[in-house]
Amino acid sequence: MSFKNHIALLLLALVSIKTLLVPVVYLDFELRKDYIVQHLCENRFKPELHCDGKCYLAKTLSKIAEEKAQNEAERQSHNIKKVLEDVFDDQLFDLFLSKIFEVKTTTLFSYQSRPLTDYSPALLRPPAFV
Repeated sequence: MSFKNHIALLLLALVSIKTLLVPVVYLDFELRKDYIVQHLCENRFKPELHCDGKCYLAKTLSKIAEEKAQNEAERQSHNIKKVLEDVFDDQLFDLFLSKIFEVKTTTLFSYQSRPLTDYSPALLRPPAFV
């Protein structure tokens, strides 16, 4: 096999492992059920609850779901930051972040206020019909 085929198989295996993580956890639970019930179950000393290791399985699945959610949130925040950096130049991006996080920085734009006497009063009248 060529080098490209080896790389493709490696990438496929990595994607498959991440995608098939939950079924692997179920398979691991079924294969090691006796050990989990006897040693890892939280309710192993209370057989009347008939837990049979389901508490361990639920805890493992919730931990995986939490890690996935955290990774997804980090990835989305990274993507948003990257898009904002691409859209805005550095100064505008810093200004935008300072407005969000209320960090005081110097303003980028300065303007001089014009006195009201510069405006024509004719602009403030409705049009006259002839």
